[in-house]
Amino acid sequence: MSGNEFVSVACGLVVLASIAGLIFTFDAETWITKDLKRGDLYALIDVASGLRPDGLTRDQARRLAARGMVRRYGAGAYRATLKGRVALFIRQTVRQAVQS
Repeated sequence: MSGNEFVSVACGLVVLASIAGLIFTFDAETWITKDLKRGDLYALIDVASGLRPDGLTRDQARRLAARGMVRRYGAGAYRATLKGRVALFIRQTVRQAVQS
């Protein structure tokens, strides 16, 4: 193995170790609920499902928009962003894993 190949393999191993460290220490529930209050995620579910695009209170809309989970459109209506949908998916996955 030449010097360049060794350096490439070593760098690859360092990157893999870093990714593994992030995966094992990532706290999904904390990331999802940071700076949110009770009821915000339920309101996000309503917005994401299309049941109530205008169903956010002013404070909920402010908190969720600050986290990048909703975006305003039209007159008082909101849409869930990709980040908001990912947060709901992760939350659902974590809850199913805990219940199993």
